[in-house]
Amino acid sequence: MKRYTVADVRNAYEAMPEVSEWLRVGQEQIDHFARATLDADWMHVDPERAKRESPYGGTIAFGFWTMSMLTYFARQTGGRDYPEGALYGINYGFDRLRLLAPVRVGERIRNRMALLDVEDRGGGRFLIRTENTVEIEGGERPAMVAEWLVMLVYPTEERDPGTGSRDAASESEGFAG
Repeated sequence: MKRYTVADVRNAYEAMPEVSEWLRVGQEQIDHFARATLDADWMHVDPERAKRESPYGGTIAFGFWTMSMLTYFARQTGGRDYPEGALYGINYGFDRLRLLAPVRVGERIRNRMALLDVEDRGGGRFLIRTENTVEIEGGERPAMVAEWLVMLVYPTEERDPGTGSRDAASESEGFAG
């Protein structure tokens, strides 16, 4: 069984395109997000009122929607769920996230990703740190800049590559630390 190293994981990320395809932001996407999060703020879901009263001239995407699109962009850019060989990945959170410009419905956005660090956490676990810049087509400022953390899990002798499960003794380590 292959033992994955920091160099293997770094090479997998460096082989990926750095920039995603453009994605047009649609009102229906924003409306679905509003329903899912129980947040019907008029600046996001009421195009007529937003056109009259919003400083943006229409509805805008939720900042949390923009943030949530990182998983789509990562899969779209990488062409798969996880780098080759990884069993799975877990969203580990953000070290830094700034929403810098509103995304108007109808605009196109894309993500520019740069690998910042790969840290071996042992047991086939690697903490990946990427900088993600969500650009707005024709915009002067990005919509968002975020340092995103993902824990990738690779097969080891103690982890069954078919299921990703670990034996009971090693499972107690969890993902912390």
